[in-house]
Amino acid sequence: MKTKLGPLLRAIRNSRHLTIKEVALKAGVSSSLLSQIERNRISPSLDTLLQLLEVYGVPPNKFFKDYETMTRVEIVKKDQRKIYQRKGFKYETLCGESQSKGSHSFNAFFLELEPGQKRGDTDDGHLGRELGIVISGSAQLIYGGETYEVQAGDTLSFFSQIPHIIKNNGDDLFQAYWIVTPADGEDYFGDKNA
Repeated sequence: MKTKLGPLLRAIRNSRHLTIKEVALKAGVSSSLLSQIERNRISPSLDTLLQLLEVYGVPPNKFFKDYETMTRVEIVKKDQRKIYQRKGFKYETLCGESQSKGSHSFNAFFLELEPGQKRGDTDDGHLGRELGIVISGSAQLIYGGETYEVQAGDTLSFFSQIPHIIKNNGDDLFQAYWIVTPADGEDYFGDKNA
């Protein structure tokens, strides 16, 4: 597989609002060379790559860690999803494993809560943000001291640092797609004995 560093380097440059000319001057390379690198016409030498990363303020270990997780497409077939099921709730993973690593990581789940069941913690939050897309049923989001009602078709997003619970307060199964970022270090599935 041919390594495609060019688009990633161009994206980093654009995110810093720098022109090719500005970066080339700071890195000590020609604008033509940088343009060819960004279009994947040529591969940069290690020295040139390190000079570019220095101009962008990106440590090499971070660049390669992010590159490792950005270079593959993972397809999770419906019958191959990992399923975590406990009393009253079920999670099915939706994203590939490489998406749950690195600084831009996320986890995505299909969540089911039986009537009366809840997930979360009233005493503690965790790093990051969450997005829920309600497919069917209704639930309450208890977020800090506030309570919000959600039903099929609604979406909800919030900072995860505030203690929060999602509770199925209806008579039907609650189903939602749930995305959490970053993914590292969190136990979304709770006590395995519950």
